[in-house]
Amino acid sequence: MCVAQVLTAHLLPPRQALGSLCSPWAAPRVGPLPPAPAMVRISKPKTFQAYLDDCHRRYSCAHCRAHLANHDDLISKSFQGSQGRAYLFNSVVNVGCGPAEERVLLTGLHAVADIHCENCKTTLGWKYEQAFESSQKYKEGKYIIELNHMIKDNGWD
Repeated sequence: MCVAQVLTAHLLPPRQALGSLCSPWAAPRVGPLPPAPAMVRISKPKTFQAYLDDCHRRYSCAHCRAHLANHDDLISKSFQGSQGRAYLFNSVVNVGCGPAEERVLLTGLHAVADIHCENCKTTLGWKYEQAFESSQKYKEGKYIIELNHMIKDNGWD
């Protein structure tokens, strides 16, 4: 079958599709092409909003490999997420924030917003919006990413 037959087989009767579109004497088609049939898959390329420098060690989303943070932005490895160990970062990329809500965490009351990967929409952890205890103020504006949602991606030899 030629490409025109595959693309139009579902729109025109078989005889008309063969005779009018694949004939060397057929008039050129005017207008948009018909939609691709179900057996043709058009895949979306993976593009991230931000790419981190290749010469630095970085962390990426374990589910889609979107860049998340440079190792230089890691503040602490001794945090606990809702599903296990987590890291505290100064800044992250390719993440979206949900609405802030007050939660009682291990270190007291905080206003936090869940964060998710912008590429695959997986919830990764949270952002500290506000700490209500003075000893916890250093966390404000920082990000928690749980270890089970990220991988070490570059320069970790």
